[in-house]
Amino acid sequence: MNWIWFGIRVLGLTSYLLLTLSVLGGILRGVPKKKFFLLQFHQQIGQIALLLGGLHGFLLLFDSYEPYSLVGLLVPFASSYEPVLSGFGTIGLYLLLIVILTSDFMKTIGRAAWKKAHYLAFPSWLLIWAHGLFMGSEGREEWALAMYGSTFLLVLLATIYMTAGRRKQKKPVDARSSY
Repeated sequence: MNWIWFGIRVLGLTSYLLLTLSVLGGILRGVPKKKFFLLQFHQQIGQIALLLGGLHGFLLLFDSYEPYSLVGLLVPFASSYEPVLSGFGTIGLYLLLIVILTSDFMKTIGRAAWKKAHYLAFPSWLLIWAHGLFMGSEGREEWALAMYGSTFLLVLLATIYMTAGRRKQKKPVDARSSY
């Protein structure tokens, strides 16, 4: 077995699953009585996902089957192998880096700027989801299709649940009642 290839797969899958858990933790952090735990979980798991995603990319420089150049790795769509899907992974990781860095500097940049940047977590996750599903060597195996399908559904349902809950909290004000 090629240990570099195995490491690339394990790091990519683990990074994706941790990112999914982080995204779910971020979406559900408004759940009463679990806010502090979910916030800590969300932040720490997201940072580990970023680190493992970076290591996944780094190992691609040493892969004997399809070695990447530094430019192909760092510049979106510049890879000679699957340039669009490789670009999705690169852009997804860059967006995740922006989300994490702006979170680290939230007090400096302000809550409004942080919140706008934090919404980049959704396209980051979606790009990384597509990268893994369509480019990963296991992407056509039943277990992988089940994993990618179920994680997509979980993120979608959590987003709908929290969005619906926020709408219920913001009741419209009757203009007549303010007089």
